[in-house]
Amino acid sequence: MKERGRRGVVVVARDDEPGISNVEEAMQDGYSTSGGLGLGLPGARRLMDDFTLASAIGTGTIVTMKKWVHDPDE
Repeated sequence: MKERGRRGVVVVARDDEPGISNVEEAMQDGYSTSGGLGLGLPGARRLMDDFTLASAIGTGTIVTMKKWVHDPDE
């Protein structure tokens, strides 16, 4: 992907499950509904340059992440 003279990669993760009822809580380290470590969403947010999360109960969740890299051609 190229945007405003920058090159990067975009990852879009989509989940058609029930959605996230409390996004603020889900973005906290250690929060898990499945018994995991609870580092997935907050860890991904820390690794990426741009991170958006849209979720609606009964509809699902879409996470869009962008990581920009130095473009040696520019």
